[in-house]
Amino acid sequence: MQFSTLITLTVATSMAVLFAMAAPTGPKCGTGCPAVYQPICAKAVDGLNKVFVNACELKNFNCKHPNANFAVVAESDCKDFVAVNKRGAAAASPKCDTICPTVYQPVCARAIDGLNKAFGNACELKNYNCKHPNANFVTIADSECKDIPTPTPVCNKVCPLTYEPVCVKIQSGESKTFGNACELNMYKCEHPTDKIELLASAECAAASPACAIACPAVYKPVCAKHSNGDLQTFGNKCELSVFNCKNPAIAFSLVTEGDCVAK
Repeated sequence: MQFSTLITLTVATSMAVLFAMAAPTGPKCGTGCPAVYQPICAKAVDGLNKVFVNACELKNFNCKHPNANFAVVAESDCKDFVAVNKRGAAAASPKCDTICPTVYQPVCARAIDGLNKAFGNACELKNYNCKHPNANFVTIADSECKDIPTPTPVCNKVCPLTYEPVCVKIQSGESKTFGNACELNMYKCEHPTDKIELLASAECAAASPACAIACPAVYKPVCAKHSNGDLQTFGNKCELSVFNCKNPAIAFSLVTEGDCVAK
């Protein structure tokens, strides 16, 4: 009797193991993603748009939330894309006016650009994300952010060779041309605190040189020659330099120090 019971238990255990081995396993959704900001705008089945840090983050999200089924809309953030519902009409904006408790239970959250921000409580964070969907703050600690360092972003180092110039004004006030939007985004990533203003989707116009206005009142004549062979005396080298700066098409070249001698 005991032997029969032992055989039955052994068979049952073996069957359980076999069924466990045969049972399908869910996909692994914890793939580590690079800390590179290459935003992706994606649309869910309900028509709402959501921005992801990069394509890897989108893939992980869809893996963990298969019913959302976000599809790529554009390789950028979603600010220029209007959410639509299943009928093709503009989707109603979510209500973001939830009344939050006045209790102070701070949470530290991180946006998609890596910046940290403290909120009075989780409800205030939820309201903020509702009103600013492109920020997409995620809780990283149930506390203030003062002891939590902001990570250094890993900037993309490779851009396509396509020449689609953009002109921007950089922090110094100078105009600067970038070969394409990717190169501009790389510069922004490497200079996160700089104020950068887009001027045109083209090369920057060549700036006119700043010509000196005043020269010293010292008479140290120099003789210069025009391209047609004519000679002209200038009061000093500064005056020659200013003349050439203001008249680049008829520039004179220095021949000798001193007055020109008539031939």
